[in-house]
Parts: sequence; structure tokens; C-alpha cells
Amino acid sequence: MKTYNIKYENYEALKLFISHNDIIKHDNILVQIFSGIDQKEFIEEVIRNLIALIPQCKIIGATTDGEILNNKILNKECLISISIFEKTQIKTLIIKEKISDFDKGVKIARTLISQDTKVLISFADVSIDGQDFLDGVNSINRNMIVSGGIAGKSNYLDKTYVFTENGVEEDAVVVAALESNALFVNTASSFKWIPIGREHKITEANGRIIKSIDHLSAQEFYNKYIHSNSSEEIVHTRYQFPLMIKRNNNYVGRPVLSYLNDTEILISSRIETGEKIRIGFGDLNSILKGSAEIYKNMIQYPGESLFIYSCSARKHFLKKMALDELRPLDDNSQACGFYVYGEFNNVNNENTFYTETVSMLLLSEDINAKIRINIDDTKNSNYVDAEYSTLYKFLITTGEELNQLNLTLEEKVDEKTKELEKKYHTDELTGLKNRSKLLIDLSGKKYDKLAIIDIKSFNDINDFYGNTIGDLVLKDFSKFLDSYCDQNGLNSYRVYSDIFAIVDNQKSKDEFIDTIKSLQKIIHNQCLLYEEGNIYLVVTMGLALREESLFEKAEMALHYAKKNKKIFQIYNETLNMYKAIKENIVWTKRIKEAISDNRIVPFFQPIVNNRSGTICKYEALIRMLGEDGEIITPYYFLDIAKKAGLYKELTIIMLDKIFEATNKTNCEISINLDIQDIESQEIRELIVEKLEKANNPKKFVFEIVESEGIEDFDEVEKFIREIKKYGSKIAIDDFGTGYSNFNYLMKLNVDYIKIDGSIIKNIHRDKSAEVITKTIVAFANELGIETVAEFVAEEEIYSKISELNVDYSQGYYFSEPKVSTY
Repeated sequence: MKTYNIKYENYEALKLFISHNDIIKHDNILVQIFSGIDQKEFIEEVIRNLIALIPQCKIIGATTDGEILNNKILNKECLISISIFEKTQIKTLIIKEKISDFDKGVKIARTLISQDTKVLISFADVSIDGQDFLDGVNSINRNMIVSGGIAGKSNYLDKTYVFTENGVEEDAVVVAALESNALFVNTASSFKWIPIGREHKITEANGRIIKSIDHLSAQEFYNKYIHSNSSEEIVHTRYQFPLMIKRNNNYVGRPVLSYLNDTEILISSRIETGEKIRIGFGDLNSILKGSAEIYKNMIQYPGESLFIYSCSARKHFLKKMALDELRPLDDNSQACGFYVYGEFNNVNNENTFYTETVSMLLLSEDINAKIRINIDDTKNSNYVDAEYSTLYKFLITTGEELNQLNLTLEEKVDEKTKELEKKYHTDELTGLKNRSKLLIDLSGKKYDKLAIIDIKSFNDINDFYGNTIGDLVLKDFSKFLDSYCDQNGLNSYRVYSDIFAIVDNQKSKDEFIDTIKSLQKIIHNQCLLYEEGNIYLVVTMGLALREESLFEKAEMALHYAKKNKKIFQIYNETLNMYKAIKENIVWTKRIKEAISDNRIVPFFQPIVNNRSGTICKYEALIRMLGEDGEIITPYYFLDIAKKAGLYKELTIIMLDKIFEATNKTNCEISINLDIQDIESQEIRELIVEKLEKANNPKKFVFEIVESEGIEDFDEVEKFIREIKKYGSKIAIDDFGTGYSNFNYLMKLNVDYIKIDGSIIKNIHRDKSAEVITKTIVAFANELGIETVAEFVAEEEIYSKISELNVDYSQGYYFSEPKVSTY
């Protein structure tokens, strides 16, 4: 192959150049146009002239922020690069449909990538999100090299265009695919900005807009470190001190383009909430040395043509020294390119969008060819004074030390988290995974078959032999169950007390049923020997196979078996008895009538400070009043209200009445919400409206019902941030059951954990409940979160939780829920 480069002047000069180099006689010709002139009519004229003179050529091009011709930088010129291939086929494509940038990448990859495709040269308009586009390509083939970048412009008033032989477009992507068995392709890039300071977290972002970092407004954060107070000032610092985003354990630079409103900043590509960043620092010597390293590498590979796609941010930072990056090239290097608004690089077999890099694409059809590079001209070591260079060395050393410290701390946190999770997810008595772990695994669709096993009349064993023997029976049964499951590719859990579970996702339905029946037969045919006494176990089993709500259905099968004096039952639809359906209809009618008659009311239960022994806050609890004045707890109607579509209406009524009733007290008031409430825009807006009008919004605590599961963390985090603007607080309710997960506490900025009553009510006689409570309290203390014990029903329980340093208590030992707090 060979590349000819020419500055476009007019048709006649171009015609003479093409004729002089005998270009027309070749079949496979790729023309790249790098236009510093942003006039669409001009670019269309150049394309028409090229097609007239070389009708067989394929064309791609883009507007630029400067053109590169060997070792020179041009400005507002039109540079034409004509590459002639002997053994390579060329395909071009322009994507201008109104589809997502990700889908643009997918379409290009599916259309152009074949078995022989070696590289995609692609240019995208400035409106395209470079990383989204590359993610689309990666989703089809992440190993395919994509080179090129985003179209540039000399100033913000200029328009950007990309084009092929088929037209000039905005909001589009163009690409040339090179297909060959004989084409050698090598790429390289250099960045060399370094991360300094500690790691920070993006706490709110939307596309390319960063709203907050470490819960500070983005502008406040950037001003704190860079001392830039306006868009005008950051022009002088944004290239030297970009934000550096941590992705795949590497940092990619993103300069701050401008300030928006009074709080937000705009960067050059999408960033996600939760991503980690550090401030970057650019050193001129290091950047130029990085460029020199590329050239030294390039001469080791076959090379006939070199294409340079360098970031305009890099050019503006280097200023006059940008020419030093090109110094090793000479007038005959067959090198050209342009300054882009972001570069496409394939690093570690994945295409990634970068800024502030210089990226090079080296092509050759001759294995013995070498590009013309003068290595002696890469020794650029004296551009900056020694003092500046010393500062850089200091920063890079301390930055590496801080980075290592961050990694060590992350490892220790992960290790402690795993230790606590293991303890929390393991049954202390038997060593099996517990109910919490089972529900987490089932919610993640990890298994599709479940058997729940109930040891019949186990209380009789405890009563007759004592709890010590009863515990030994459970331990031995668990060992046997675990061993059987290991041998048969199953997994076992202790759900609670004498209830166990077995799960599977590998066997067929029939194989699983046969394996569980064989287990039941073995259990019934063996005996356990304790102190010369023979103990025979009989178990009842309920199975659910490939059902939604697997645990619920298996429990239903178990309950049906026990009720009907069977020992084995597989769930089926007929187990949903008509009586339950009729009860649902009756209760739905009662709920509607209670709403209509204003019989949905809040009751208030006091919460006691365990240190002072005084009432310091209340929880508002929903109650339904019967027609005869009967007080009906939510146990009877709340789940039915959800299924009947009445739940939102109940929430609205409760919010109205709670806020109205609590205007007369300054005690802290807790209000229960579940995920349905948080996901409802109407409910969120109502809560904000109530807080804005409240005489003291700081007294309200919103309890998220943890047992419902928290899947959309982004929505929950957004809600928490909103209500905390008013000084309100957040509690996680029912912690310790359902989908309990310590990760919630690290991801959500909560103030209280309410330990579930099913744990607290047995804490004075159940060692495992005590251990779980200790673990929760210890973890909460580490995070600065206060704890509340629910279901404190007697003095012995209160003494135990006080001894365990639980902060607050709530339960019938102090008071049942009442109509008012005063």
C-alpha cells in the first residue's frame, strides 16, 4: 500500500496530483478527508471532485480542530489522504438513523465486521457519545480494532460534520472497514496525565452532566480543588487538571468543558452515578516522553502509512510544544491525521473512548516495510525547568502511594464485609446457609426447583429428650443432609428451627423429584442414637418446580401436605383453595368501604431511648376501623390492598393524616414506606410537598420496609437525597429477614436500622438471635447508624437488648399503638 497526502486547493490542482501519481489505475482506494473548513457546500464540492476523478474510491472524513501532515500542524485547511491498497478490500458506511449511539455501534459491527476485517476507521459527529457507540461495537466484537474519533472544530461556533462518498451529515457516524488476509494493523496511544489526591465518588450524574461529587455540587467540588469559579476560568485549567474516571482499574481523562447553572459541570462523555474519580495532573515532559515511546514501538512493526488521531485538548494544553510530538516524522513519512474531540482506542482487547491522548494507526501490506521515523528526535527532555519536573516526580510518587493505600483499604473493607456476610448468611447451630441466604439466592433466579423439609413433631423430641439432644439431632440431620446434597449436586439450607430446604437448577423435574423421594426414604429408614435412645425422624416435604415465587409455592405445598396428613406434596394451581379467593374478595370490599367511610387511620407506638429510658419518638402505624369500631391491623388487609391496586390510596391517606396529626408535637415521627411508594412519582411528590409545608420537617423519619427487597438503588438513593434536603431521616425496617443485605447499609445513607421482631422476640432464649443482633449492632456502629429493636414485649427482652447496646426499643412492653401521641 501507499498513501498520498495533499492540501486541497481546487479541482485542477487535485486532478494534476492524481494524474501525476497514477492513482486512477488502482481498484482499492480509501480517501480520508480532514477538513478544517466547516462549510457543508465546500465539503460536498471536494467529495464530488474526488468521485469525478477517482470514481472507484471509498471516502470517509470529518471536520477538524487542526490537520496533521507529517511533522506539521495545519489550521483551517482541507487535507486529503489517499491510500492505495493492493490486497485489501474497503467498505464504507454512514449511520444517520435516529437510534441510540449504542445501537449505531451495534449496526456498524453487524453490517461491516467479517472474518477478514482487520480494522474499522470511524469518525463520529460531536453529538455522539463516543463510549456508548464503542460499547455497541464491543457488544458484538470487542476484539475488533476501532480507530479514529469524534469530529473536531476550531471554535465553538463552528459546525461539525462527518461524511462518506454518499453524503455529508450531522448527528451521524461514518466508518471504513478494511478487509484483508495480508494487512498488518498496529495501534498505540499515549495519555500520561496522572491521578493525584484521593478517590471521590460521583453521587449524581445524568449523561455528560455531573451534578454532585461526594454529595457536594460538582462546581463546588471542582472549585475546592482547582479554585476555578467560572467557565472562563476553567478554560485555563481544565486540560492540565481533568477529571480522571476509574474504569476497569484504569483511569481515563475527561476535561471539564464548562459550568452549567450554578451547580453542574459538563464533560466530554457519559459518566454514571457511583463511578469513582480522581483529579488529574498533566506534566509537559511526561506527556512528550509518552509520545516518544509510541514512535520507538512503531518502528518495530510493519508500516507503510501512519494515521494520527490526536485530542484537541492535548493540542491546546501543549500549545507550541504540540509540534514537538510530531518532530520524529519528516516530510516523507506518509503520516497524516487530525485533531479530534475524543479518540477511539482498542486497549486490552476492548474499544474505549479516551480524551487527551494521541492515538496512532499503523498500516502495511508489506511485512518488511518500515515507517520513516527519526528516533533521535524523540529526546524531548528539556522543555520544562527542573523545578517543575521535580514537582511532577513528587506528585506521581505520592499519587502511587495514595492509590496503593486506597487499594489496601478497599481490600480490608471487602474482607470484613465478606466475613460479616458469611456470618449473617450462615446458621450458627448447623453451619448450613440460612433462610436469608436462601431468599437472596432465590430472588436472583439462581435456582428453579425447591424442596422444603419439615421434621414432624420435633417439639416432642425437645420436650422428651431436652434441648441439648434436640440440638444434636439438628446438627446430625444437617450433616447428613449436606452430605446427601453434595453427592447429588444439590444445595441445602436451614430455613429456621426444624425446617430445611434443598434447591437445584441442573436436574430435570423428574430427576429432582426422584432424588428428593429417595432422600425421604433414607431418612425414614434410619435412626439416630443418643445416650442409648433410638430417635426416628419422619419428614414432610413440599416441592415447587419452576414456579414464580418459588419459596411461597413450596411453603404452600408443605402447608397443604401437613393439613391433609400427607408427607410429600408438589405444588400445583389446585392448592390455591377457593376459600382464600373468597376471603380476598371480601377483604377488598371491606378496604374500599373503609376508604370511603374515612376509617383508615394512623395509630402511634412510642419508641424508647434505651439509655435514658424515656419516650423520644413514635412510629405511625396504619389501622383500619371496622364498622363496629374494631381495630384491624394491617396483617389482615395490607397485602390484599397491594394485590387489589388500593395500596397507593392507603399511602396517600396515611401521609395526609400523619402530617396533620403531628403538627402538634415535635417528637420524631416514623412513617413506613415500601418500594412501591418510592417508585411512585405521585407519592414522592406528595412527600416533598408535605415536607415543604411542615413546621418541622426534621422530625420525620421514613422507614423503608427492607423485607420487600431493594432492587432499584438509583431510585432509592435519589429519594433519600431529596428528603434529606429537608433534614428528614431514613430507617431500614424489618432488618434481619427477607432480603436482608449489609450492602444496603453501605449503599444507602440511612440513619436507623430497625431489627426485625422475629429476631428480637426470642433474643433472651435463642443464642443465634443474640449473635445476629450483635453483628447488626457492631456493623451499624461502624457506619454511625443507630439501632432500634422491634417487638420488645417483656422486661427480659428489654434487659437483653440494652445489654447488647441497641439504642432504642419499641414494643408492647412499653405501650401498644394508640390513636395519638399526646
